[in-house]
Amino acid sequence: MNPKMKNKLLIWLAISIAITVLRLSFSQHDIVLAEPFTAHPFVILILCIVFGWLKKDAILSQMNEERMLADSSYVAVGVFIAAVALLMPLSEDLVFVIFNILLLCLGLFVIFFADAAYLPSLLLFVYGFSISFPKIINEYFGTQYALITTNIVSHVAALFYPVAFEGQVLSVTNPEGVKDLLYIDVGCSGSASIAIFLTVFALMLIDIKPRKDSILPLFLFGILGTSVQNILRLVLLIAADYHFGSAVMWQVHDYAGYVLFPTWFAIFVYVYLKVGMEKTHITAVDEKEDKNISIMN
Repeated sequence: MNPKMKNKLLIWLAISIAITVLRLSFSQHDIVLAEPFTAHPFVILILCIVFGWLKKDAILSQMNEERMLADSSYVAVGVFIAAVALLMPLSEDLVFVIFNILLLCLGLFVIFFADAAYLPSLLLFVYGFSISFPKIINEYFGTQYALITTNIVSHVAALFYPVAFEGQVLSVTNPEGVKDLLYIDVGCSGSASIAIFLTVFALMLIDIKPRKDSILPLFLFGILGTSVQNILRLVLLIAADYHFGSAVMWQVHDYAGYVLFPTWFAIFVYVYLKVGMEKTHITAVDEKEDKNISIMN
């Protein structure tokens, strides 16, 4: 990277930090983590940051202009994005404050680096959509989504354990005849898992594009698999409560997702690469054979 580019990056970073500090200093309310705490927004943020870092060479390759500012059209777009970020009401939720800060930084980045903001824009869109998705589900479909999940989990678990349900409440009767009640809220229903899956799926589409005719089947397979692994997690909670009691059940509640989701995601990545790459390879071989036949004829 040449010295001029380094200077541009330092100027962009300094302006971004200065405006952010000033804005946060004049904030009218405290910025806190949402209650109850959920880790998925930060997992999504880390995924986007890591992906951007891995693609830093591609971004840097688009930052070779010698001028301090981009063309006027890019400057106008960047000013508009930065203005939207500044005019947007500052949330009390740290997750959305981070999005607001990143949006401001993106607007300033466009002003200085033009086309190089394309990939960061995609990543910010993925982050914003993924952190908003559970909120939208909770707000408009939360109760219905939780009821459907509770119904499915109760019927699956009833194949193995004495389980009943009413509304969002599952009841489990252990071997001693003690009945425990488990309330399935929208958070337990898997909206966070689906948000993480959507993030990963979007990043994979950006990086490794499968054939167009396989995108929808892969997406539906991913949504189905993510939902199934969440139902399996809830059934494991019931099993833990039945065999070992509520204390163990809460431990399983805290850690099962960190085992099941990565395992499911590894399966999905394998299928994604297998379907996308194999079809592309087969198509390429077929085209080559067709060309050879044409030449021979």
